[in-house]
Amino acid sequence: MLQPQSAANYIRTNLEVLANDIQPMEQIELHRKTSEMVYSTLTNKALLAHKLKNSLNNTSAQLELEKASSLAKDNRIKSLEEIIIELGHDPKYPKGIQELIKKKEDDIAALRRQLKLPITMHPQTTYIVEKKL
Repeated sequence: MLQPQSAANYIRTNLEVLANDIQPMEQIELHRKTSEMVYSTLTNKALLAHKLKNSLNNTSAQLELEKASSLAKDNRIKSLEEIIIELGHDPKYPKGIQELIKKKEDDIAALRRQLKLPITMHPQTTYIVEKKL
């Protein structure tokens, strides 16, 4: 006799039984098993919905960070273009470097205000960046 290898190998049949034909103890057991199956299904679906909600929240947060990063990059490119034009194409000019650092710190402060991030250590220096948020 061949053993079924997949669900497609099984034959599905519909079976109808009158409730009066089932013994009372068997009816109780049937209701108990049915309620366990329904509860299990609802629990699994609720867990899946919760995971999807968390995933959606994480994706939304990541999208907001990406938008902020993109905006910061655009602002940085514009400020660099302005500084390069202002300096006459001389990147070794100290005033331009100072302006670039100041604009970079202003961009970071603006992004923190926009995203409401806490004050943290500046990644390239050892002092705490404290702007009025």
